[in-house]
Amino acid sequence: MLWLLRHFEALETPPTGGRDRDRVLSPAGAEAAEVLAETLQREALPGWPPQLVLASTAARTQATAKTVFSRQAQIHNDGRLYHATPDDVLEILREVPDEVDVLAIVGHNPTIQCLSLDLVDERLAHGVHPAASKYPPGMLTMIELPIASWSKVAFHEGALVATR
Repeated sequence: MLWLLRHFEALETPPTGGRDRDRVLSPAGAEAAEVLAETLQREALPGWPPQLVLASTAARTQATAKTVFSRQAQIHNDGRLYHATPDDVLEILREVPDEVDVLAIVGHNPTIQCLSLDLVDERLAHGVHPAASKYPPGMLTMIELPIASWSKVAFHEGALVATR
């Protein structure tokens, strides 16, 4: 199972002297991340908790990952996720150890939205994919992948389990 989470709302500008990757969560984004963390603790969602979380090294994705998953999962920072395309993330997925059954990726748009669409077999989506028109900050997609090894992950083979 793969969880894809777009970071929560961030401030528009970085701190003085900082770059885009230094932008932090806005107060509303930080609060929304806390709410999602509490919700995930309460609900019995499929695949909770992820065994491993891969997060972009941007400040906003780091804060999102730590808030939502730090009590439950091991978080690894991966700088490649900052400017990754869906094809790049597919290659990163293929490196995941096979003992990981449930993986979460915390990243950026448009990559997370495109990946969420690209991994799902449209015949298994049961209607229009909720991410087809928008993927707002903090949106989470859960996808079941029919693979025995992460090295075999491919586009258009997964089943959409849920979105939040």
